[in-house]
Amino acid sequence: MKTKKILQKLCTDCGVSGREGEMLDIIRELSEKYAYDVRQLPTGTIVASVGDKNAKHHVMLDAHIDRIGLVVTYINEDGFLKAEPVGGMDLRALAGTAVTVQGREEVTGIICTLPPHLIKKEEGMTRDKIWIDTGLAPEKVSELIGIGDTAIVKSSFRELLGDKVAVSGLDNRAGCAVILKCTQIVSSKLKNTRLSLVFSSQEETNESGASTAAFLLEPDESIIVDVGFAKQEGVPASLSGAIGKGPIISIAPVLSRTVTNGLIESAKKLGSDFDYEVDGSTTGTNADGVAITKGGIPCAVISVPEKNMHTQTEIVSLEDIENTAKIIAGYLLGGASK
Repeated sequence: MKTKKILQKLCTDCGVSGREGEMLDIIRELSEKYAYDVRQLPTGTIVASVGDKNAKHHVMLDAHIDRIGLVVTYINEDGFLKAEPVGGMDLRALAGTAVTVQGREEVTGIICTLPPHLIKKEEGMTRDKIWIDTGLAPEKVSELIGIGDTAIVKSSFRELLGDKVAVSGLDNRAGCAVILKCTQIVSSKLKNTRLSLVFSSQEETNESGASTAAFLLEPDESIIVDVGFAKQEGVPASLSGAIGKGPIISIAPVLSRTVTNGLIESAKKLGSDFDYEVDGSTTGTNADGVAITKGGIPCAVISVPEKNMHTQTEIVSLEDIENTAKIIAGYLLGGASK
């Protein structure tokens, strides 16, 4: 399946962290074409297998399927919904934004905002100011929406110039697309390696999906696929990668230099461009939990550069997704780090 089509299927208005819901069915459908033993764990994580199930060397490939969103915490007497962010929502981008409230039925709402004429210069959107207006009468709101229902920003899949696309949820549906594309490449070629695909839940809130999967699977090593900061005005060059120029490979104390160097060598052999992100401690990804699971699991992190992270117009390059998949595939087919 073409990368664009995979992304379009993945970037649906669902999957708020802890409420991954129909995303599980989508991931199951896509992964079953190239993997076996596809199953769902109690955390809402999907796990699947590729390659020789009896192989001694076992690699785990992870990308999180959940996304940021909102949760309804209170409904006032006028039918307005008080909401809180689920994960690191960019509050600056919320004012006046259309959302889909996932109640007993899906309901469109708008994040309330005051006219700019009535806002003091120092004022901005804060957690305590997030209210959703559905336009419905209070009794209808009570009929359709309850405390604990989630909401997600409305966003359409847009093709930009070149091979760029923009839509919400690319963090980390882009990483899921990388795993699926990588699996297409290696599924019939993988020898002497067992590959576990992990499409993990709840990364945006507590990273529990990947850590619990790693505890269950006990892999010899793990590669975490996520999105990273793309170079743009205001983003430090040392913390970002050029969009359209390949993935970002992380270096950090919590990561394995052996597995990381393996990805770097794979990229060089393929002649693929890539950038580095160097962290002084942890990575802010699922690797931080996986690396310290059980007796410790050697990890590497490779990321797709993304602009406008945690907004309704995240941007990635389709070619970056494909090149990231090829680098991981090259590493796996080269025998991984065993």
